Amino acid sequence: MASAAYDTYPLHHGASARRSVLLEKLGGDAKKREAIDRFYEKQMNDPRLMHFFDGHSVEVIKWHQFNLMSIAFTAIPDNFDLRDLLLKRHILIFDQGLDEGHFDLVAEHFTSTLEDMNVDDALIGEALEVVMPLRGIFEEGARLARERRQRAVVRRRAVQLALAGAAVVVAVRVARSRQHK
Repeated sequence: MASAAYDTYPLHHGASARRSVLLEKLGGDAKKREAIDRFYEKQMNDPRLMHFFDGHSVEVIKWHQFNLMSIAFTAIPDNFDLRDLLLKRHILIFDQGLDEGHFDLVAEHFTSTLEDMNVDDALIGEALEVVMPLRGIFEEGARLARERRQRAVVRRRAVQLALAGAAVVVAVRVARSRQHK
């Protein structure tokens, strides 16, 4: 389950009870909803992040975030592959340039949201322990997007080379046919 790039093992095992207590310490679902509203407001007003929201329903995004936070702060089922979900469901966003730098920006907004809500620093630290292992998934998503872009460039160049070769062949045949006339 763990890899060299990132370690989501702590999200899946042990600490379930601690995460449940953490959610209650944060103030439960009502406080979580308030945090998500503030959190997304910060992200949507950040020019470095706002383009990722273009064309997407903010309410749907908030709903997904609420559910993901519920899972993260309680227990992630063993059969729930968070890495797979993020990498496959968000491929277009990674292809738009989402990377670990953006993850860091979001983590800063997450932290400042909790600070704005006067959440105790120790509790913020506990919350970040839950969230920060996901950074590696964003590194991997960005790497995979770069590889897709590089393969696309190679394919385009191969097509251009093939077209250029075909054009040369046609030009040579036309020239030869004119010579024989």
